[in-house]
Amino acid sequence: MKAANKKSPSSSRKKSSAKKKAASPSSSGLKELGLKTGFIVTIDGPAGAGKSTVSKQLAESLDGILLDTGGMYRSVAYYSIREGVTSAADLGKLARRLEFDVDPEAKKLLTNGEDLGHRIRTEEVSNNSSAISKLRSVRTALTSKQRSLGKKWAKKMPVVVEGRDIGTVVFKAAPFKFFVTASPEVRAERRLAQLERQGVTGLSVKAILKQNEQRDKQDSTRKIAPLKCPDDAVIVDTSSMGIAQVVHFMGDHIRNRLLIEQE
Repeated sequence: MKAANKKSPSSSRKKSSAKKKAASPSSSGLKELGLKTGFIVTIDGPAGAGKSTVSKQLAESLDGILLDTGGMYRSVAYYSIREGVTSAADLGKLARRLEFDVDPEAKKLLTNGEDLGHRIRTEEVSNNSSAISKLRSVRTALTSKQRSLGKKWAKKMPVVVEGRDIGTVVFKAAPFKFFVTASPEVRAERRLAQLERQGVTGLSVKAILKQNEQRDKQDSTRKIAPLKCPDDAVIVDTSSMGIAQVVHFMGDHIRNRLLIEQE
């Protein structure tokens, strides 16, 4: 594992051309730097670490797309509620039946050709999604679909994939892996702020701390695809970092690595 404060790859980079020196990796696009634009970036980490927001903004900064794996599980949950599907076997069949893609213009997940939007963000869907994500039948089906989608789009542009088992299970060979974390207190504060923005009231940081602790234990000890940091991931502690700082750091890391590989 590599910590975020590890010596930057750029510091050990061989002397490059004047054109490359003139370009700022953090502000220049991959095409401007003459770098390859097709690859997969995995971002794993616990709830409340900031990985969802970071993933979306990193994909935008790289002129790529975000593969919303959480949205895929939510979509299965949404259809299971709508169709009354409850058994593990039938849920697995449902997951295999659904067709997923990414809208290249809006850069949103499509389920059966449709952006389900807020319909998969309700509390009922969230609760069901958490339950079905533990089922082997569903995880096997969606892992296969995630790999296919990631490989398809990575031929054209950067693909950022966020979750809890992306770098360890779904895309083990991804060239860029990050593990985003933060202190328990910061994660709880962020989650509370997120819920309040959504209109949820009556919770406290203390209550969310307890919820996060229980969820972390469940995620890290579950038999199927447990949450853990990939051995080859860069660890990014976002406790004292803003979203822009995290995105900047990740973007620099990726661009500098690509510059080194190109020389």
